[in-house]
Amino acid sequence: MDTKRIILSTTAACAIAAAPLAASAAGNDAKAPVTVASVSPAAAQPSPLGLPAQGGGSLGSLTVEGASQVRIHFERPQLKLDLDPMAAPGLEVESTLDIVERKRPDLVQPLLGDSALERAVRAPHPWLAPFAIGTLARLRQDVKGVAAWQVEIIDARGTVVRRLAGEGAAPAELGWDGLGDDGAPAPCGLAYAPVLTARDKAGNARRFVGASFTLPAYRVEAPTGPCLLFSAEQWRNDGTSGVSPLLVEAATVLNLHTDPGRPLVVTASAPTADEAEAIGNEVIDALRPLVGGGDGRLELEARVVPGAPAGGTVQVTPRAST
Repeated sequence: MDTKRIILSTTAACAIAAAPLAASAAGNDAKAPVTVASVSPAAAQPSPLGLPAQGGGSLGSLTVEGASQVRIHFERPQLKLDLDPMAAPGLEVESTLDIVERKRPDLVQPLLGDSALERAVRAPHPWLAPFAIGTLARLRQDVKGVAAWQVEIIDARGTVVRRLAGEGAAPAELGWDGLGDDGAPAPCGLAYAPVLTARDKAGNARRFVGASFTLPAYRVEAPTGPCLLFSAEQWRNDGTSGVSPLLVEAATVLNLHTDPGRPLVVTASAPTADEAEAIGNEVIDALRPLVGGGDGRLELEARVVPGAPAGGTVQVTPRAST
């Protein structure tokens, strides 16, 4: 009979089934005794080991030799989980609205805290609107018995800039956006006057000349981007010290609505070439630190315009792509 060698290491309480051992001992001859010994880690020689009579205790390391079977049974406590997932802490069911309204975030205090110790780069002027948009002048009239009418807007040089006409009674109010009949914006700084021509049913015509006015600094949308117009007098009267708010607003519009890689053309118009070039260079020097895209982005275009207002006029617009 082959001898089997089984080595068991445990520190838990164990019980050895006696029935299989007795049966095995009765069936084997004297040549196959069953020996139970204790093996110490420090010594290789076995020594007799007495098993506890009532079970339990620590057996350390066991060496069992023989043809019998050794069955070791460990009693483990049954694991029971009495847990309700819906009642576990942190898993309370709430609506999204209750969670959001539990504590609303304060979005104002962090901004006030960040800005309390810092000064603004430029003084804010939220009440200013340097560049007007849309209707620049409103022409009012009160003429009765009109069958046809025509309104001409004439500048100080006698040039008809815009012509409006219609049949029937003349409207009580007409608005002008600053554009001429050709679609080009009219320059700032010049004086303009409306002239109304009214005809009755018999064909009799009468002309009425309205009060003169000047255009403020304004902005129109050109095919290439925003077009900003102002006169040299408006620019110089805008601020006596520091950076002009008019140019700050112009730079803000250009930075927000134009490609930084597209050149900006500063068109200066004046009665003489020297005057036009001087005012153009002055505006470029003031705009250069405010406009992004590099120092060479601003280009000067000087125009000699007879009858131009004193000091000249300025127009800033992106250059058309070629």
